[in-house]
Amino acid sequence: MRLFAEFTFETETAETIYRAVLPELSDNFSERSAIGLSLKDAKKLVLSVKAEDPVSLRSALNTWFRLIQIAQEVLEVTETR
Repeated sequence: MRLFAEFTFETETAETIYRAVLPELSDNFSERSAIGLSLKDAKKLVLSVKAEDPVSLRSALNTWFRLIQIAQEVLEVTETR
């Protein structure tokens, strides 16, 4: 894989988000990208993406950013109830 990007999301809910999106790793969204997801210090969610080309990198990042965002939004809604 030619391209690599890594993002760290620091939040109190990192572990819960990690557990929520972890099953998505079993789905192979693309043959041209590989996803890594890990938890550091229980407050940092680390997303790493390797891709063959810029288009597949962008696509993978958009997918995983959205999955993480949705998990966070669901947590926020459930906490306010």
